[in-house]
Amino acid sequence: MPAPGTSTKTIRLIGTIPLELWNRLGTKIIPKLRAGSEPSVGFNFSVKVNSEVAGALISDLRQIIDDLGLTQTVNIEEE
Repeated sequence: MPAPGTSTKTIRLIGTIPLELWNRLGTKIIPKLRAGSEPSVGFNFSVKVNSEVAGALISDLRQIIDDLGLTQTVNIEEE
């Protein structure tokens, strides 16, 4: 954490990460972010699916989001 009265900078990592590296992101990058103050991680997942299965997938995702207690902070959008 920076000392009081010290100027700060916000650092953002922006880009795409292949599925096979998601776990490594959690074990390598997130601990580094904890060295600062007010760490925050956002996400933007997207997937294309057949219209016939979209409803079931959205229902499953809503249930998972609810189970994780994230209904106030995570939204599902359809295009």
